[in-house]
Amino acid sequence: MLKLLRMAKLFRLFRINRLFQHIKRAVMAIEEALNIRVSDGFTKLMRLGIGALVLAHWIGCFNFMLVRLYNFPSDSWVVYAGLNGEDPFTQWSWAFFKALAQMIMIGFETPPFTNVSCDTASEWCSIENWITLG
Repeated sequence: MLKLLRMAKLFRLFRINRLFQHIKRAVMAIEEALNIRVSDGFTKLMRLGIGALVLAHWIGCFNFMLVRLYNFPSDSWVVYAGLNGEDPFTQWSWAFFKALAQMIMIGFETPPFTNVSCDTASEWCSIENWITLG
């Protein structure tokens, strides 16, 4: 029950729009201080890039959280990568890279060290089918 209450705190993540408002104010302050004009296209591109990085962070943390909730199964990517006893930054960087790889669709192939059929890992295959087939 305590974990469920902690999960309710995730709704605070929807405050990300405030970050973009602060960035807009910072860009306006830089424009006024340096007497330059930053194009709207550049600010939209920066907003898209920052949003993509934040989304990759969330996906990476969610992927790691799922593996952690199941007590690091022996066939998980965390165990295969040897991240159980590593420091948090190393774990985060691996999860972040995995999320970026999934976002650009290069992270869905089966790793060469797994040889699990869909009969033994039906839940994972179902999730894989949902992700790839929509």
